[in-house]
Amino acid sequence: MKKIVVLLTFMLGFTVMAQDFKLGLTLAPTINFNQHQIKDDGKWKTDEDGSGGLGWKGGLLADYRFAGNYYVHSGLLVHSKSFDTKDADMSVTTVEIPLALKLRSKEVTDNVHITGFFGSTLDINVAAKSKEDGSTVDVLDTVKTFGSSFMVGAGAEYDLDFGSVGLGLSYHLGLSNISKDENAKVTPKHVSIDLVFYF
Repeated sequence: MKKIVVLLTFMLGFTVMAQDFKLGLTLAPTINFNQHQIKDDGKWKTDEDGSGGLGWKGGLLADYRFAGNYYVHSGLLVHSKSFDTKDADMSVTTVEIPLALKLRSKEVTDNVHITGFFGSTLDINVAAKSKEDGSTVDVLDTVKTFGSSFMVGAGAEYDLDFGSVGLGLSYHLGLSNISKDENAKVTPKHVSIDLVFYF
């Protein structure tokens, strides 16, 4: 009898948690505006020859509702991004682990909810390549493994019979320099157009 009570309690708890827990898949094109600075005569100067580039990210998202319309927003994403410096074209692949507070409004019209979130990400750089004079070189050893970013975004979600789809826009501001070079600073930042399907 005791085992049955424990099993029923576990099943009830799992059912309640499942009602408040959503998994999602996302695919998002990104526009990168990495700030590149170089040290010249002891002073930091912005690399005027540097520019941003395009990228994409995709992966798994998870939302856990803890009170009313408030959620803890997290996930595991892979972000492939590119940018130019004075000397080379760079591409960096980063694993992003977001942790944010998300608000999902009540229904504003038929099956439509407005969403917004803010928080941060832990960024893990897993690959880096540089294209110089037509050849591609692995430069992961010049990039720091860990970084972090502040993120804020807003969008809308539309409920379906089998889940929901979302479209939003988010801004990610790098909080750390990812270059190991003492005479250079690379601070990543990007805008993301977020396409999400929750099931």
